[in-house]
Amino acid sequence: MTTLTIEELRVILSKERLVPYGENGDDPQFIIKKYNDNVLLSEAMYPALHYFEVLLRNHINLAIEKLFYEDWLLNVPRTLLLSPKDKSKINEIKDQFLKEKKREPTHPDLISRLGFGFWCALFHKRFDPILWHRKNALRYIFPNLRRENQTRRYVEPKILKIKKIRNRIAHHERIWGGNEDTYQVYAAYEGCVELIQAMSNGSLHLLKMADRFSEVYDKIISET
Repeated sequence: MTTLTIEELRVILSKERLVPYGENGDDPQFIIKKYNDNVLLSEAMYPALHYFEVLLRNHINLAIEKLFYEDWLLNVPRTLLLSPKDKSKINEIKDQFLKEKKREPTHPDLISRLGFGFWCALFHKRFDPILWHRKNALRYIFPNLRRENQTRRYVEPKILKIKKIRNRIAHHERIWGGNEDTYQVYAAYEGCVELIQAMSNGSLHLLKMADRFSEVYDKIISET
């Protein structure tokens, strides 16, 4: 088996990227183990993040269609009060899509191209009077969630925890290492599972067919 030195690791991964995984003098094989554990755990989070993100944007879209009208991204309701930044982003996506595809985007095209942050931001408290204080708004998105938990205050913190881990994974950052990381990544996974089931029992079944998170997590814990 090839044995790498700490200097070789720094060339491959960069000195800055290695800092969270070890210190000067640590065994390079120990650092590699921690780094690969992080890669494996990030990979294992993907199915839960995938189903959660796809479901969330589709269910938010359906809720806004019920509260306003269909194809609302093509003609954003004035009373939805999206920020100038969000409106600008939608227009950028329209222009880029037209440039790439040589046709105007459809509403589903825009749904798929808007980033996760756009959908998460809709759960900010400033949307309470616009969306979440309206009758059945959260029930449209989370029909299987317990009635007392169908509130923005209950849902938003879970979404933000998921977003934090999701963004770390997207930027190849550490989600695993210290005790705080251990809690955060597991809380994000549990939040995904809870909210996926809250949106769709069928989707939870699909997730279970691909999900290896608990298996990978338990293996890493046992070896730590």
